[in-house]
This record gives sequence, C-alpha cells and structure tokens, in this order.
Amino acid sequence: MEKENPVAPQAGETPAVTPEPTPPPDQGPSAEEPIVLGKLFPEAKHDLDTLFPDPQIKQLLKEVHRTRQGNQRFLKRLNLSKIQTDGDDLESGS
Repeated sequence: MEKENPVAPQAGETPAVTPEPTPPPDQGPSAEEPIVLGKLFPEAKHDLDTLFPDPQIKQLLKEVHRTRQGNQRFLKRLNLSKIQTDGDDLESGS
C-alpha cells in the first residue's frame, strides 16, 4: 500500500521549472554608470582604474570610500573636547 507523493514527478515526467524573477531594468548593475576610481580618490598617486579593472573591486573601493566619508562626518559631529573633559573629571574625582 504505497502512497503517491503528489509533488514528486512520476516516471517519464519532467519536473516543472519555475522561472526565476528578473530584476527590474533600472536596478540592474548595467543601469549604473561606471565607477571611476580617479574621481573617488583624486589624491591617489597611481591610476587606480588601470590597477583595479575588475568591477567588483571597483564596487568594493566605492563602498570603502563611502564608509570612510561617513566615519569622518561622524567624527566631526562628536565634541571630542567635551568627551575628554568629562573623562578627566571622572578620573580626578576617584
């Protein structure tokens, strides 16, 4: 008394293949403008575009540049002198 599995294909049948969803054309990597490392790192002494021709490396360097900018903005907003004086007050009070 075997039960048939309704999902498994029977002998001679091919399993149904569901098509993969395609991303919208405006969100694909080809829709983006090419990354020019010379613009991201103008202080570089070498031509970074010829040193790193791989698009994935260029994307990684672009993300590093954005992270670095975000860190710099964060540090500018911190009032380091206030943090240091608060820390000095705590140490001298003990």
